[in-house]
Amino acid sequence: MKESLKRLLKSYFFFFAVVLTLKFILLRYWLLYDFNPFASFWFEMSLVLIVISMFELIFKRGKLVLYLFLDLLLSSLFVGMLIYERYFGTIPTYYDLSQLNQVGSVNESMWILFEKTDLVFFVDFPILVLLWIFTRKWSYPSIKTSKLAMTGVLVGSLIVTIVNFQMNKDEAVLDNALFAKENGFFQTQFVQYYHENSKSETTLAFTGEEQNVTLKRIQELKGNDYVQMSEHENFGIAKDRNLIVIQIESLQDFVIGKSINGQEITPTINQWLGDSLYFPDVYQQIGSGNTSDAEFLMNTSLYPLGNQATTEQVGGMQLPSLPHMLGDEGYHSVTMHADDVTYWNRDELYPALGFDDYYAKEFYGEKDTIGFGPSDGLFYERSMDALKEISSNHENFYAHVLSLTSHTPFEMPEEKKGLRLPEAYEGTLTGNYMQSVHYADQVLGDFFEDLKEAGLWDNSVIALYGDHSGLHGKLLKSEDQDLLKDFLGERYSLLNRFNIPFIVSVPGEKEVTGVVDHIGGQIDMMPTLLNLLGVEPDTIYFGHNLWHYSENLLGMRYYVPTSSFFNKETFFIAKNSRFDERILDLTSNERIENDFENPSSHFEDERKDILKLLQWSDAYFESLK
Repeated sequence: MKESLKRLLKSYFFFFAVVLTLKFILLRYWLLYDFNPFASFWFEMSLVLIVISMFELIFKRGKLVLYLFLDLLLSSLFVGMLIYERYFGTIPTYYDLSQLNQVGSVNESMWILFEKTDLVFFVDFPILVLLWIFTRKWSYPSIKTSKLAMTGVLVGSLIVTIVNFQMNKDEAVLDNALFAKENGFFQTQFVQYYHENSKSETTLAFTGEEQNVTLKRIQELKGNDYVQMSEHENFGIAKDRNLIVIQIESLQDFVIGKSINGQEITPTINQWLGDSLYFPDVYQQIGSGNTSDAEFLMNTSLYPLGNQATTEQVGGMQLPSLPHMLGDEGYHSVTMHADDVTYWNRDELYPALGFDDYYAKEFYGEKDTIGFGPSDGLFYERSMDALKEISSNHENFYAHVLSLTSHTPFEMPEEKKGLRLPEAYEGTLTGNYMQSVHYADQVLGDFFEDLKEAGLWDNSVIALYGDHSGLHGKLLKSEDQDLLKDFLGERYSLLNRFNIPFIVSVPGEKEVTGVVDHIGGQIDMMPTLLNLLGVEPDTIYFGHNLWHYSENLLGMRYYVPTSSFFNKETFFIAKNSRFDERILDLTSNERIENDFENPSSHFEDERKDILKLLQWSDAYFESLK
């Protein structure tokens, strides 16, 4: 017995089991702010022990190579998870990590977040080299273990892993980090995979209660009295006009109408607001698909799937969408984006949405490159050429125009920097962001002038929105937080981060102007535009006409725990691995959870309602397959 124990303590098995346990403890502490050695061993190492005990039982030679490969793989995975969390502010799933090739230039920005302390995950490799140097003297580690002991480890670890999974498989993963804290990183992935690849209640929902979902039920759940769209004020005021929807990369609302060093950051948009409907209280609702989820939301008024890019699920589908609805009215629909059309599976998304044509990287070329695509200036010039041709061949068209330049890390060529920033802003992420947004606004103004010269402005509806935040995660250094607090006059909160502009213009119609302070999300954009165009959908959608309804209940997932929501007055953020429930007042931007004796209980009904809306949307999406 003593001899077997000595062999075990001198084995590769023991060495790597200890090393990997320590790494899991460190990962849990850095990712979840939770020092819990028992949880790290119980939840994570049970699976690792299955693998390394099989190394011992199956292989007589070459085990060291297998151990080193596993160690290197897990160490690299841990560092990748840390960097991902620093950038996106959420724990990645197996699906996120498998899709890193889809995030384009985000890779460059993410690796800026690599920290020297991350190298601790690789410190065992030089230690092992030193051990090898003295191996003749110490004979450590050896390669012999007891078959009986390894069989016991294998069986015991299998039992623990299976029991853990069976206990957790039916639980909803509302927040990746919280679920991982309570059940382990591996179990989180197993349960998510199980939910996504089995016929769960959500998948089958449209055979049950959700089969009776109506627009009326959706509105009532959000606190509104349902009114048929054709009865809304100004329904069809822009009937038979073209529709041009511009999605500006990373545009947040806090820069609109603001100046720095005596210069307007968005002078084009500021001037345009006087002739437009401006919705300043609109928030992003994207999931892990980021920009592609924004496209999906805008064109379907359905919730994105959250933990995976919705675009990966749309292949072969025909979605009820803005292009399809306008197509029934005789519109020709196109989408324009200077990115590679295969990113985020857009080559399958666009047919599913019903676009008649798309213009992508091949059309725009690679001249005047900024970041990972042609400049917005070149993009708008080439798009204008295409729009003129489309207009000459079709009576009406819908164009979804997606800009690209104002993308992280917001590094602009000197000749395209139009702002004279205060010295404190120079070279900071905040300063770079303002420069890139200022450029995006400048060339947007050129695009507007081109539309007017081509005779397309006066007979179109022009809408603009931001796809998602640009300033977020640990890309924001302490100096950025200080600069933003000074610029905003308040702390930069999640409200500031998620708040995006939504602006709609119907040139010549004075009635379609002013500020509408109704709370809304990206899911509300399609119905708002359809109301102006006089097109009433005959399908299910989960947003509403922001010009008509004053109440709202908006869900968000992935970047905050599922069951978080916006209502007319507050932003409720559900419990995660670090914080209990947080509540932000939409007017003061202050946290107010201490104003409630029991915040969770106070908002429980609305939390259940938003989960129901998300379930209905997911079930409806599944029913379309």
